[in-house]
Amino acid sequence: MGSIKKTKDDVKTFELTVREFDYLNILNLSLSYSIFKDKVISGFLYYVCTTKHGYSEDVNLQFEVDLEDKKRILKVKTIPQEAVDKAIAEK
Repeated sequence: MGSIKKTKDDVKTFELTVREFDYLNILNLSLSYSIFKDKVISGFLYYVCTTKHGYSEDVNLQFEVDLEDKKRILKVKTIPQEAVDKAIAEK
């Protein structure tokens, strides 16, 4: 399987609202045994980023959030399409 190499793009951080963070925890708990867990959680975070933080819908995003940390910090990194295409080709 291909891997996406680190780029020099900046990682942006955002504070999730209490409601967003609680919803994310509910998704994590309820999907803990589902093969779709990562896709559902990424879809929710993608929705938050496109509707609230100004990301366009045609951008590839990578997310990092610590559900144990009550600071509710979401880290978002933009992944260039070329890196995604290369990872798929190496598969």
